[in-house]
Amino acid sequence: MNAIDRAIMNALTVNLGYKPGESVGIILQEWKPELGDKFREKFQASRELCQRMARVFRANGVEPSLLRYTPDEARNGVDAVPALYETAKGYDILFMPTAFSLSHTPFRKAISATGTRIASMPGFTLDMFEQNGPMDTDYEKLAEETRKIQEKLAASRYVRVTAPGTDMRIEIVPESAHASTGMLNTPGAFGNLPGAEAYALPEEEGGSEGFFTVPAGWGGQIPLPFPVKFTVKNNRFVKIEGDGIEQQTWIDRNIKPLILEQDNFNVLAELGIGTNPMLNEAYIAKHGWSILTAEKISGSAHFANGNNAGFGGTNNVPVHIDWVVPGVDIQYIP
Repeated sequence: MNAIDRAIMNALTVNLGYKPGESVGIILQEWKPELGDKFREKFQASRELCQRMARVFRANGVEPSLLRYTPDEARNGVDAVPALYETAKGYDILFMPTAFSLSHTPFRKAISATGTRIASMPGFTLDMFEQNGPMDTDYEKLAEETRKIQEKLAASRYVRVTAPGTDMRIEIVPESAHASTGMLNTPGAFGNLPGAEAYALPEEEGGSEGFFTVPAGWGGQIPLPFPVKFTVKNNRFVKIEGDGIEQQTWIDRNIKPLILEQDNFNVLAELGIGTNPMLNEAYIAKHGWSILTAEKISGSAHFANGNNAGFGGTNNVPVHIDWVVPGVDIQYIP
């Protein structure tokens, strides 16, 4: 077995704790023209990964089911179609190597509630399984380090995050602190692969405020062509700025509709802190932008807008976008 196929099997047996006889499902999102040609390759890459995982599992005596559906929109946080709610029921293990994330959706929450162990892998690529990639790490040690960050969040009322162009003071719900360790081997366990991150829910009516700047080449669903400054007041995004008319025009067309132009898309939904030592800026530069990996970079933080109902909040909207800031300093305030 080559290194990639071995790592794919490790994801099943180590990260998800597969036991002989358990049922395994793989969700495959299909593309359609209405979703836009610009996303066609993204869907194709996701499809190829799903098929590769299925082949590897079958070659090693595990018979997975490919659960196919076409999403209504090409955007993270859009809920699954009603038919998938039915076809995804009853599996012991569910992989979601999707083009767009189902992590923070009513669908994922409903399936988790049945006891299914779920690995969400939006935008996952084969190179993440390569030697020295983000899946090539000591996940038990990584889980321990991530839980330490979770404990700090759980003991805090406020978290201050600073970096060049960034000074955020987030009022969090301490009991919402969670460690997404990449170890998903207990009934109902859910998290992203690759791990890991610790995250918490900001108070929805709280006093989170400040500003953060996402550098050029970093971003959310896509990398930004230039630095973008986001301003938050009373736990709401209130302003998104570039430097100059041309940059602001691009922001108004490409970013504002995802945050400021629909009801409650502007809620500050998450504070996340990356912990994976195998991920860094050099990895992103080599392999290209992926929010799935960027948000796990050790020394980074991300601030999400939109849906928080997937992990304890009440803002149930069809968008959840993580905006990543590298090289942060973090202060935990009781």
